[in-house]
Amino acid sequence: MSRDLLSVTRFLAPGTETAQLREELRSVIDPELGIDIVSLGLVYGVELNGRVAAVVMTTTTPACPLGEYLTDEVRRVLVESGAVDRVEVVITHAPAWSADMMSAETKQAFGW
Repeated sequence: MSRDLLSVTRFLAPGTETAQLREELRSVIDPELGIDIVSLGLVYGVELNGRVAAVVMTTTTPACPLGEYLTDEVRRVLVESGAVDRVEVVITHAPAWSADMMSAETKQAFGW
């Protein structure tokens, strides 16, 4: 398999790059809750600069022991997508996560 550097637009539709990267992040599952991090509202932002993605995210609590696991998974999923070469992940707790940040479908799955 060739590892030639290709333009990101060969993998992502122009103008929708960040939305498509966010969609890729749906394969990162919070192992405690069994729900993807996008539906949980843990992803605050995704930006793309060339072949480098920047992801700002949170955890359900500042003391969450899964922070490193989740950031490693975010990096793995986005790099393995072939759309980026590097991923920078920042975890923040401002604003603090709340259940209100979950998608309507996720709230319904939890019976809320």
